[in-house]
Formats: sequence, structure tokens, C-alpha cells
Amino acid sequence: MKKSVYSLMLFDEIVEKIDQLAYENNTNRSQLINDILAEKIGLETPEQQVQKILEQLDQNLSDTLSVSQINKNSSIQFGKSLKYKYRPKVRYSYEFVNDNGQKYAVLKVSSRTKSEDLNEHFDQFFQKICNIERKNNEVDDKDSEHLTNHKFIREFKENGAVQNGVSTVTNFLTEYLRMIDSAMNLYFESNEDENLDQELEELYGQFLGNPRPKK
Repeated sequence: MKKSVYSLMLFDEIVEKIDQLAYENNTNRSQLINDILAEKIGLETPEQQVQKILEQLDQNLSDTLSVSQINKNSSIQFGKSLKYKYRPKVRYSYEFVNDNGQKYAVLKVSSRTKSEDLNEHFDQFFQKICNIERKNNEVDDKDSEHLTNHKFIREFKENGAVQNGVSTVTNFLTEYLRMIDSAMNLYFESNEDENLDQELEELYGQFLGNPRPKK
């Protein structure tokens, strides 16, 4: 959907009430009016679709991860403790960004640890995931830019595009995060296993199937 600027004449009392509701719902005046009008005429805005995706992700992953924060129509964060010395914290987040009017999901995985040893392990794990995805034609050369400073950043411009529909996007993002979480657990529990790479690739296939080569 494309947005444009329009001038409207409204009663001051209505605007005051709108502003109050917008504040209570952690949004802004324009977005709230947009949502109200869309609901009235039977349309669903991209922001409303994103909110449905976030709420469904919360439900789908409640048995695996704990939600630390949900930002309305924008992002969701999950936290977990690794089964590793000192039980370091890991944060997963899905953020929806706008690119020329199209919204899509971006996954960010990071840890606040200052341990050089643990950060090295994170880098190795993320590199293994990138290698598996490249092998399955899921990323191209520019995606190497998303592996920086012990963080893993994955853009889903196609599979995570809101225009694909709430159910389709939610299912994909759910399964992808379950795969990443399970793969991370496997890596830190079996880091010395000589068959680790094969096991990680099998896990990738188990959650996401065999991705089709890009056209």
C-alpha cells in the first residue's frame, strides 16, 4: 500500500481523543486514524498485518522461547540462556522494515557477552549457518555483510514480505527461528563432534525442507 498526505478538517475534541488513544496504543495519530478507517471499510493495513504476525509468533514460540518485548506493529524480541558456561544470554529479534512501501522481516541474533571465547564460537556458528544457506542457494554474496561483530542479521525480503500474507509469513518465520535456536543448541552441545556440520545441515533440512534454487 502506498501512503500519501491528505488534508482533513476534524473537530478538536475528536483529535484530542485520537491522540489519547494513540498514546495508549503506543502509536501515532496518523497511524491510528489509518487503522480505524481501514477497519471501517474492510481493509487491512500492512501495520495491522505485522501486528498479527507478531502476536502469532508470540503464541507459536511460547513453548520454546520467552518474549522479552513486543513493539506494536514493529518488532518482537525473544530471550534465552545457552547451555554453556556462565549461561550466557542470547537475544533473537524480528524487526519489520519498510522498503519503498513494502514491509519485510529482518532477523537479528546477538549476545551481550564480552567473552572472547564465546564470541568466537558465535562467529563460527553463524558462519556455518551462512555456509549451509549458500549451499542451498538461499543467500547471495552480499549477505556476507550481515555477519558482523558477533551478530547474525538475516533479511527476508521474499519469504518475510508482508504481502505474502499473515499465515505464510508467520509460518516461515516461526520455522526459521526454531531452526536457528535448535542449531545453536546443537552447536554448543556438540562443538567437538566431527559430524557437526552434517548434523547442522540435516537440521536445516528438517525445519525448512529443501529450498528451491533462486531463479
